[in-house]
Amino acid sequence: MRRLFAVLLAVMFVWTLPAGRALGQAAGVKVIVNGVEVSLPAPAVFSGGQVMAPISGLFEPMGAIAAYYESDRSIVVSNRVRTTLRMRLGDPTLHVNGTARPLPIAPSLQGSQVYVPAQAVFSALGAWTKFEDADRTLYVSSQIRSLTTLVVADALQVRVDATGPVQVETNVLSSPDRLVVDFLHAALRTQERELSINGAGVTRIRTAQFQIKPYVSRMVFDLAQPVEVRVTTSTTSYLVTLEVRPKGQVTSTGGPPAEPRDPSQAAAAKIMGVKFEESGQAGRLVIEGTNTMEYKVREFVYPDRLAIDIQNAVFIPIKQEFAVDGPSIVSIRAAQFTADPPITRVVVILKRKMNYLVSQSDGRLRIEINAYTGRGHIVALDPGHGGRDPGAVGPTGLRESDAVLDIALRVRELLQRDGIRVVMVRETDATVELPDRPRLAREAGATIFVSLHANAHARTAVNGSETYYLTPQSLALAQMIQDELGIVLGIPSRGIKTANFVVLRDSGIPSVLVEAAFISHADDEAHLRDATFRQRIAQAIHKGINRFLAIYPSPVAP
Repeated sequence: MRRLFAVLLAVMFVWTLPAGRALGQAAGVKVIVNGVEVSLPAPAVFSGGQVMAPISGLFEPMGAIAAYYESDRSIVVSNRVRTTLRMRLGDPTLHVNGTARPLPIAPSLQGSQVYVPAQAVFSALGAWTKFEDADRTLYVSSQIRSLTTLVVADALQVRVDATGPVQVETNVLSSPDRLVVDFLHAALRTQERELSINGAGVTRIRTAQFQIKPYVSRMVFDLAQPVEVRVTTSTTSYLVTLEVRPKGQVTSTGGPPAEPRDPSQAAAAKIMGVKFEESGQAGRLVIEGTNTMEYKVREFVYPDRLAIDIQNAVFIPIKQEFAVDGPSIVSIRAAQFTADPPITRVVVILKRKMNYLVSQSDGRLRIEINAYTGRGHIVALDPGHGGRDPGAVGPTGLRESDAVLDIALRVRELLQRDGIRVVMVRETDATVELPDRPRLAREAGATIFVSLHANAHARTAVNGSETYYLTPQSLALAQMIQDELGIVLGIPSRGIKTANFVVLRDSGIPSVLVEAAFISHADDEAHLRDATFRQRIAQAIHKGINRFLAIYPSPVAP
């Protein structure tokens, strides 16, 4: 088998490999991407006017993944809008979707790490980059390249197209009434800076580069009446859609204007508490107050969370914190964030990035949080063996076919909770011929295929988990699942490998074969008998699948 060493950007731990100093004398260059300081397995260095950085962990905050193919010494970087960059060690050429362009420095192998010229590669992904020699830091940000507006049925839709992930912060202000939307760590590259709207409660939109270090792009909606705003982030691109709707009747333009209100003179609002109403895959956060609230919503990552800051507000309960443990939300906490000025902060810890809608009425601020449901996907789960083929048998008699069926059913339950459709190749102890397994998945319209197994080896001391793949389209799925297994199982992670298995060769879709543990190893077999351990395997596979679906979603709706 030809060896392939793969490095995926979504690695959740830091490798401790030595850095190659041949690239330059000065080490310790920091790389900050969309506000996140990237944790690299070896130091980035500045050489020949370029920052050379190892690819592991480098591109994830830009919404991209990277892999190194040892067989032909090539590096592949791809993102969710299917931009594909290809390079080879020692060759100063970058191929962007097949079109060649020169690189300032060729990629190189230093020790065990693959280094690439970071600025050039990030720029090819559409990012803004700048190296600050004073603090020896490479700054990288997404860019907003276009925005379009459309008023339909009393709703204003603003589509903001970026070159990478952006965080959105909304803020409702008064005197005069306006909605402020900030795109954090995003450079504004649009031509029009003022748009006349005169609909949906909005008179005009003004855009500007509000801040440069770090970049913040600002959109100000001048309002004719109170509005509510829904923020939707696409899972298939880097498109953010703002939907603005009036909350009441159109404000009359007759009569004298109202006296402006000085917010500093207004009495502080009293926040009486927060509660969460679960609804299917998502739910509604309700903040109870005594009067209208001025608020700001911030998005954070690592972990994903929403922070709602309520201006000029006192939190009466002093502090609230409770677990939700639902399919989309982990927990919620609320407290007095600052005393002068009084600001109440409510933080929602998410399991993954969510869309949300903010509205306000009757002294209540409501945040509708909508889960990503993997719409359009069908996941095929293939519990290995079964029926007359028990698979490998452990030292105390545990059959592989029984253990992996239980794990697959647990994965199915977790995926179905997310609203993702699942097809089971088998869901009982039935015999399914090997060539029929990928065929059944294809006929069911599956978009990914995951075959579940327990490994065996003649040397009974061998243990751990590993994941196999064959095609380049399956690489990211394999690495993401293996990453999650390595984090939670507490047994060795043997990484990802290639194999020409029938189920990987004949499916025609991203396909992997997961060897969760070695049933031939006494301790691994004991773990596989444990329902808690099998649940951890299922949760890891579920999380890896969700990470993959978020990056490579299906273009076909159900």
